[in-house]
Order: sequence, then C-alpha cells, then structure tokens
Amino acid sequence: MSDVPLSVLDLVPVMSGRTAADALRESIDLAQQAEGFGYRRYWFAEHHLNPGVAGTSPAVVLALIAGATSQIRLGSGAVQMGHRTALSVVEEFGLLDVAYPGRLDLGLGRSGGGPPPPSTRPAPTAGWTANGLRIPAKFPIERLLASPRIALTKTLLQQPQAKAPDYAEQVETILALLRGTYRSDGIEVHIVPGEGAEVQVVDSGQ
Repeated sequence: MSDVPLSVLDLVPVMSGRTAADALRESIDLAQQAEGFGYRRYWFAEHHLNPGVAGTSPAVVLALIAGATSQIRLGSGAVQMGHRTALSVVEEFGLLDVAYPGRLDLGLGRSGGGPPPPSTRPAPTAGWTANGLRIPAKFPIERLLASPRIALTKTLLQQPQAKAPDYAEQVETILALLRGTYRSDGIEVHIVPGEGAEVQVVDSGQ
C-alpha cells in the first residue's frame, strides 16, 4: 500500500436491478476492504430524493460501518446544515463517538441554507475564516433552487416556515458545543453525549 493517505467517498449507490438493502451491504463490504488495504478514511455523502442513492443519513450509515470495521476513520462528506440544527448534529455524532471513540470526522456543508453574509464580511468570492476553520464563499444556489426537484427537496426537508441559520454561525455553535464553551444570554449549555467528543470538524462549505 502506498504511503499516500487515501480515502473513499461513498454515496451508497443503488445499482441497476439492485435494492437499497443490497447497496448497504455492498458499502459495508467495500469499507471492510478499504480498511484491509490500509485506506485512511471512509466518507459518506448525504443525498435526498434520489432513487439511485441510499445514503440519506450519514450518521445512520456511519453507525453501520463503524460496527463492521475496527480502525478506519469514518466521516460525513457532508452533513447538510441547511435543514439541521447544530444541537442535533452534535448529539448524533456525540453518540457515535461514545460507541466508536476517536474515529469520526464531521464534515459540514451549507446545502443552500442561511441568509447572505453581512456586509462587514469579505466579498462572497473571498470567503472568511472563523475559529481557525476556512469558511468558503457561499455557493450561488439560486440557479439550483430554480429546479423543481431541488426546490421540492428543500421543502420536504425543512419544517414549514423554517429558515436555515447562517452557516458560519452554525459551524461556530457546533465547535462551542463540542468544547463545552457555548453560552447564550448567560446560560451555559452542556451536551451529554457530545461535549468533549473526539470529533474532527471539517468544513466543506458546499
């Protein structure tokens, strides 16, 4: 095996003539093979309303793969934050870290959520840095949302009248919750499981 660290990004594809159950079994087998060959990481993407993809919930699939492997690092590439809260993400990955400590990478993506950045931040093409993480410029999602299928997906994923928070603020909140430093109006918040989890946070900025 090469010394170059290699990773796998798995969509849990449902092949022609196969089922979602087949796809999950094949992903488990592939992850085991990747671990045996010395791959560094195994990532799962999040996709919705796609009959050819069974990877709708990275946390659930990660739990299945973690139970079938022993040392390969596992990650989400990425959790779509446009319809999630920071608390729900930290609690999910905190549970995974309790069961499989020190093996998780939490990849985060915009997924079309959040208001535009305030004028005090750099221009959209520049992005900005928060808490040591590079927050890329927001992807121009408007053209994608013009697609009826994409718009329907967003409608079905979000609660009625819900509005996604600012993406960079979500990243900051996740980091604070993991560190145990989150405060709001003088109130301390501590999450068990979640706080102190050995989760590597990776901003994909998609």
